[in-house]
Formats: sequence, structure tokens, C-alpha cells
Amino acid sequence: MENEGLERIKVLASEIKDDDLNEIVKYLLTRTDMNEKYLNEEKSLSQMVEFINNQAMEMLKQKKKTSFVGMYFKNETVFSWAIHYWDEPNEKLNLTSKKVDKKEINKVIKDIKDKKYKIVEKSEEKSNEKDQVKKENKISTKKKKWQAEGQLTLFDFMKDFM
Repeated sequence: MENEGLERIKVLASEIKDDDLNEIVKYLLTRTDMNEKYLNEEKSLSQMVEFINNQAMEMLKQKKKTSFVGMYFKNETVFSWAIHYWDEPNEKLNLTSKKVDKKEINKVIKDIKDKKYKIVEKSEEKSNEKDQVKKENKISTKKKKWQAEGQLTLFDFMKDFM
């Protein structure tokens, strides 16, 4: 498929309702020259948003401000941060990679099947464990299927800065 990277971005963004984030996604989709870069499995929209927020925080520090109040960024600036995120490998951006060693995943799955982990009665912790097992099972499959990342907003990642 010729535009497989663009299709991946569409799938990842399919459940996003945040207008600002959708503007960034629309811009990414116009950049057909980035098609191959969008196929990088270590990249995600949620990590892109985190990267953009970190870039904004760095700009705040440079301007010696302590909050985003009264601070605005041009679309071109935010779009350039988004493209920079997809264009560079995570190591160069000092980001942790989303890739996980398959041997480690298989070991955890085997341990779970062998019931080496204690079952916790709290429903929230149970659902977190189930979610973790599902994520690990998805990673261990040979061919990954892209999934929407769910509802993301730029504000979800800014709560630590406000």
C-alpha cells in the first residue's frame, strides 16, 4: 500500500475529538513526504503530544515564564514540533522507546499463565492487569494491527504544568 503511513495516522487518530489535536493530525496528513516516517512503530500520537508539550515548556523556560497563561504558539511552530517528532528517532529526541523485548513479554505471559502473580481483589487493579496483559499480547503478535489511541486532548498532558 502506497500511503500506509498516512493510513496509520488516520487509524491512530480515529477516536480523537479534540479540535486542536485534530488540526495537528490534518496537517500531518498533508505531509505525504512523511509517509514512511509515520510507519515507525515506536511513535504514537500520545507521545507526540507529550513531545509538543515538552517543547512548549522549554519555550516557557526560555522566556522565563512559569505558566501557559497568556502564552500562545503559532500553528506553524506546533506543526514543526509535530513533524520534528515523527522525523527523528526517539533516541535522538531523548524519548523512551515504546518497543518492548518480546522475550520479556513472553516471560510475563508465561508467568501469568502459570499463576505466579497474585490475584488482587480490587477491581481497578484487576482491570489494570488485564489491560497490561492485552497490551503485551498485542505486542507479541507477528503483524501489528493499528488501533486508535482513544480520546486524547492536549490538556491531558498539561495537567502537571498547571
